[in-house]
Amino acid sequence: MKKIILILAFFSIALNAQKIEVFAASSTSKLMLDLKAHFLKTCASCEINFVFGASGKHYQLLRNGRKFDLFFSADSKYPEQIQKDSLALLEPKVYALGILALYFSDENLLKDGLNALTKLRYISIANPRLAPYGEAALQILKNTGLYEKVKDKLILGENVSQALMYVDTKVAEVAILAYSLLVDKEKSKVLLINKSLYEPLRHSFVLTKYLKKDPKKEDLALKFSNFVLSKQGKEIIKKHGFDVE
Repeated sequence: MKKIILILAFFSIALNAQKIEVFAASSTSKLMLDLKAHFLKTCASCEINFVFGASGKHYQLLRNGRKFDLFFSADSKYPEQIQKDSLALLEPKVYALGILALYFSDENLLKDGLNALTKLRYISIANPRLAPYGEAALQILKNTGLYEKVKDKLILGENVSQALMYVDTKVAEVAILAYSLLVDKEKSKVLLINKSLYEPLRHSFVLTKYLKKDPKKEDLALKFSNFVLSKQGKEIIKKHGFDVE
């Protein structure tokens, strides 16, 4: 009898569970999983499924019919475009400011900073056509006058996580990528890049039109996005290597 009651209770919870599908930029993968863990403490029946990747690529997927309920981009450009495409439920909101850093395979390279790039064989960045952090990496190289000297050394990852992997697997000697992915790395291999060398990466999110027909999903999406913007959410965001406005 107890087993039957437990089974019925399980199915009751499953039927009443709220569930949303969320895209988030690769640079926010650790952050989003931490935000989710804290948020679910207040909503045991809620379910949040993440897809991580390059913002530009997944914007195109959304535009072509891929149903994301929430879209967390590494910039403000794609959420604003989603709104222009009439795919947004509400106006986009900024939730974090991205920080870029150099990540070296060898700590001895750190002392030369950006100048070390001219001496190395391969440099990994995210693909600028797909990922805002790749676009920012190009801005850094051009603003320092290094681009022409190193352009033939660039290895492009589909997203910043892949750019990081290229250094960890020794394919490249250095990567220019999101500091948020390096918070737990050896500090002797990480160097923050002067923020004046790239345009601010205003990480933004937008609720999409796919929430319209489901009040439960819309309610969950609103609750989670409000949590991200809350005081507690901002503290978690800063802990993961981002700034906040």
